Amino acid sequence: MSKTEILSIINQKGGVGKTTTAINLAAGLAIKSKKILVIDLDPQGNATTGLGLSNSESSDKTIYAVLNGTKNISEVVKKTQFENLDLVSSNVDLSGLEVETAGDSRRAFILKEQIVAYLKDFGSKYEYIFIDCPPSLSLLTVMALVASNSLLVPLHLKVLLNL
Repeated sequence: MSKTEILSIINQKGGVGKTTTAINLAAGLAIKSKKILVIDLDPQGNATTGLGLSNSESSDKTIYAVLNGTKNISEVVKKTQFENLDLVSSNVDLSGLEVETAGDSRRAFILKEQIVAYLKDFGSKYEYIFIDCPPSLSLLTVMALVASNSLLVPLHLKVLLNL
């Protein structure tokens, strides 16, 4: 059984291409017959809509349900229009998670524990898991950092060149 690479696409700044990178990298690898899971960890749900699904559906079928403990990842994975590419969707309800978990001292580890449990049961199903992060250094981003093997940090070229 090969190890699943868990890669978070992260930058605290918005508009640098996190979601665009996540969607296109996932779709490109899926076309190359790699098995991909995208986890939309941004309450805006742009990776969800970018992959052709609705970000206005019930929260009991999203990453929010996983992180609040009412569902397991296996219960919320959805097929996309792309062969080999699945999604755990997001919606605006995810924005309340930080307040809801304020009393949980292990809240930064919730996503990692859920992914580890999922991979224990379905480990060979995906070669890559991409986590599309929100544009902030919030609890959600910390969760993604804890859960990841690797990070991809898109940067806006204009910022680099000081144009």
